[in-house]
Amino acid sequence: MRVFLLITSFINTILYILVYAYYDNILNLSNAAIFPAGLLNFVKLLILIIVGFCIGLNVSLLLRLNINKSFFDIRTLIIVGFIPAFCLLLSEGTITNFIIAKFFGSNKTLTELVFYLFSRQIIWTLWLGFSVGSSVRINFIKRLRHAVSYNVEKD
Repeated sequence: MRVFLLITSFINTILYILVYAYYDNILNLSNAAIFPAGLLNFVKLLILIIVGFCIGLNVSLLLRLNINKSFFDIRTLIIVGFIPAFCLLLSEGTITNFIIAKFFGSNKTLTELVFYLFSRQIIWTLWLGFSVGSSVRINFIKRLRHAVSYNVEKD
């Protein structure tokens, strides 16, 4: 089952990377449908989160963890995903511009630094997807539960 999931996740990763690579060409083919720019940007970021998730799931499956049951490790998500989620929120621009203008007086050097740090939404989105995918823990060992044995005692 582990090998099947690895192969499936690897194939999904390649397909989503291809969709992301040819995203603009796919949009040109569907020129009859007019979508808002915000929706198109959201779909593009969603594809990147899915790619990062598949890569993180591959890493999680390759670790061969000895766990008792499958679960989603929220602690790993918080530790690994806090920085990209925070940077993804600040990459929008209006929030960071407000903070710089309000507290730092529109310093040009600081504005350029913040722009170059937060402008790479691709990196932050992939990292966030990777942290979600690596937080998934899957157990492949089948254990019998609720197995009860009765002994007949003679009085």
